Amino acid sequence: MPIVIKDYTWNQTETHLNIRVPFKVNPSKADLFISPRYIKISMCTLFFEVLLLEPIDKSKSKCTKLIDAIVFELVKCKDKMWHTLEPDMTKQEKFALKQQLIEEEHIRFQKECEEKSLKHSELKKVAVREQIQLETKQRENIEEIRHYEKNKALGDVETWTKSMTITEYEEDNHDVINPNQQICSTEDNDYLEKIKKINKFNTRKHKKEVLKKETIKKEKVSEVPKPRTSKSLQVLFTPRAFPTPSRESHLEEENEWLRKQAEARRSAGFMSEDIRPEERNPQYLLAKGSEFMKNKNYLAAVSAYSFGIKLSEKFVDLYIARSEAQMGLENFNRAINDCSSALDLLKPAVPINLEQRALCIGRRGVALCKLNMFKHGISELEISIKMLPNEFFQKALEEAKITQANDLNEIPK
Repeated sequence: MPIVIKDYTWNQTETHLNIRVPFKVNPSKADLFISPRYIKISMCTLFFEVLLLEPIDKSKSKCTKLIDAIVFELVKCKDKMWHTLEPDMTKQEKFALKQQLIEEEHIRFQKECEEKSLKHSELKKVAVREQIQLETKQRENIEEIRHYEKNKALGDVETWTKSMTITEYEEDNHDVINPNQQICSTEDNDYLEKIKKINKFNTRKHKKEVLKKETIKKEKVSEVPKPRTSKSLQVLFTPRAFPTPSRESHLEEENEWLRKQAEARRSAGFMSEDIRPEERNPQYLLAKGSEFMKNKNYLAAVSAYSFGIKLSEKFVDLYIARSEAQMGLENFNRAINDCSSALDLLKPAVPINLEQRALCIGRRGVALCKLNMFKHGISELEISIKMLPNEFFQKALEEAKITQANDLNEIPK
């Protein structure tokens, strides 16, 4: 159950409002909710909220987390003095106004998130567009350089091949030329004859290269490829849980069971749903359970203690009190479990918790004896009496020894 902080202080000027909320622990991990007229702080079991008289400027206000307090420095929307911090309203009106302010703040926050996401997506699109343009320019520059270098290299290769073919042809046909051959008088005729002879030489050379390529292809085709290696693939499927069909569901029976359980809790005199928020406190539930114990309403006491344990699992007094209520209901196994849980929390063993430890051990011994586990129960009772003498446990020990002796005598020899 949360503890409501009410010892806060506040002061004001015509333009500003200061609120100081004290904390006994460091509030660095506290959750804050601030709207123009509603402020809420929640941390573990501590809770603080205030509904302001008039709205504030949230964008200009500040919140400071100190070691022992949280300080709000708020800026008023209207410059004037307030006669009180909170408006004079009923609980229902405050609750309705609070819900309205929370919904408005959530709607505003969602709009801000949507605007931020839209802005982020637009900036991302612009960045992608600029990156594409930059990459396109770089690609065009690279293509221009590549084209220029290619043309330059092709021009050099053409000139080189022409010179090489002329020299090769002259070397191959140097001995074939008839020395008695008549030479044309003009340079043009010599050049044309030379070009014709070079073309014939190039055709013969091209045929030889084609024949070589065909033979290489035949050799490659004749080679038989190696067989492929086989492997197995393992496929795993995700299990799917299908909903129960309406014709097979037991919705009516389940609702009837829940209704019966609610009636049983209501008849016991305690229901956790009926507790007000300010009453959700382990100390309050411990006192409430003690009242039920005085009236011997053990079932309601167990319910109160159990709800308190849900709120505070390490509150040892709740386990001790619930074990007593379980003994009253004759739920001895549950009483043993509660005593064991309490003993686990009562560590380290110091003189301060001696009485509680002796009580838990003795009560566990009584429960064991009720379950006919006399050997373990008697040892537990003896340990409890050694730790702290108790008339009730002494009497229970004597009765357990007598019962054990009678049971041994009744066993046939």
